[in-house]
Amino acid sequence: MGRKRPDDSKSKVKKAKRSPHTIRFLEPEWEDVEAFAEARGLAPAEFVRFATLNAIADGGASVAGLAPLIQTTFRATHILASRLRDEMLGAGEQEVLEEMIAAARGLQTDLIESK
Repeated sequence: MGRKRPDDSKSKVKKAKRSPHTIRFLEPEWEDVEAFAEARGLAPAEFVRFATLNAIADGGASVAGLAPLIQTTFRATHILASRLRDEMLGAGEQEVLEEMIAAARGLQTDLIESK
């Protein structure tokens, strides 16, 4: 008693009302999504929804390869930022560097507070 039947969650999904949500893409990313979706006879939003639900259904296996890509990108960005910092300090541009750091920290704070 009190146990849910396996099909309870599916019936909830069938009864649920769909509502619009906003996802932001860079313009070149969205162009790729549009081209990929349209080549398969899907609307871009329908493709994004399908791909997302597929990733959830397979436990993330379809997007597991993204973690190493994100780590590599972050590492490369860190190396480039460190090199730029060293070059700016060597060129006597400490004030400009400090302004850039302050602006980045301000943006980071704004993003965190907007959640």
